[in-house]
Amino acid sequence: MVDEERLFLMTRMASFEENEGKKTIPICEFFRSDYVGLHILLSAVYITVAYALVTAVYLFCGMESFLSNFYRTDFISFGKELLQRYVIVLGVYILIAFLVYSYRYTVAKKSTRTYQKALKRLSSMYDKKTK
Repeated sequence: MVDEERLFLMTRMASFEENEGKKTIPICEFFRSDYVGLHILLSAVYITVAYALVTAVYLFCGMESFLSNFYRTDFISFGKELLQRYVIVLGVYILIAFLVYSYRYTVAKKSTRTYQKALKRLSSMYDKKTK
């Protein structure tokens, strides 16, 4: 005979695995610091590439004025200014990435916690049946 409570629980768990679990279960396989750190590192790489591309496009668009003032340009102060802007952009972006990925991990952990409780409950149902 079919145990309706166990069937309902298994259906709910399968629905979670099919929908929300595809995103949250892989997140919860990491420790929080590893997950957040990995994504902050990836974000830093992405923002570095994006900053380099935006700077290159900016210089390319203003190439005429750049070349006309080439010999009057103080490249050390120009480089310092670019580096300062990069550090500011990188710092802000890393802060935002930290907040976003910490929040995602917390939400994933909460939703997966209910899934883990359901697994334990299902396991105890099977244990009771076999005894």
